[in-house]
Amino acid sequence: MSDDEKKPDLPPPSSARGSAPLPPPSLSGPPKTPSVPPVPQVAPAEVPPPVPGPPPKVVQEAPSDDDDEELVEGGIPPINTRILAALIDGFVAAGIGYGLRILLPGSHLDFLASLAALAYVVTRDSLPFLKDGSIGKMAMKLRVEKSGGGSIQGDWVTAVKRNVALLIPFFGLIEAIVLFNRENGAQRGLRLGDEWAKTRVIVGSLPKAPEA
Repeated sequence: MSDDEKKPDLPPPSSARGSAPLPPPSLSGPPKTPSVPPVPQVAPAEVPPPVPGPPPKVVQEAPSDDDDEELVEGGIPPINTRILAALIDGFVAAGIGYGLRILLPGSHLDFLASLAALAYVVTRDSLPFLKDGSIGKMAMKLRVEKSGGGSIQGDWVTAVKRNVALLIPFFGLIEAIVLFNRENGAQRGLRLGDEWAKTRVIVGSLPKAPEA
């Protein structure tokens, strides 16, 4: 068998002019993602305002003992104020005695210095320039008056009755004990000297000078 007989018959290629070219194969694009429907927005539920509770109870505290210690005009001063006033007067009397001894040196004048200090202790509440109170009472805003409300300014007899016993040693300590024992009784604020002189110590500033 010859070689021509072995080759199969193939159609000749088309060489006709004007024939349309074959279209290119169509390529499909990427797969489309399915659209997700929008989630409906839900309005937040309105929270009702809290129900107001009952008004808070106001607890009134009982007056403490410190409230009683407040200085009230015309009232009875506390014991600690009286003691502080007495201590101040003691320092003033000591200052008078030692001051005069320095200003007036000499052993024969020591008696006069001591006498001046003792005179202040006895007459301190009636001195005209101190206005019904000693220097210690002025510092603590206290004053002395008669039981009926009169002034003892210049009343030397009343002042001596009230304070002369303080010249006895340790009698001031006895007066302090008397004040402590009478703190809650009807005689509150009265020491023995007040009973003898018919006086009392009250809270009160000095009277104002009259206007010109």
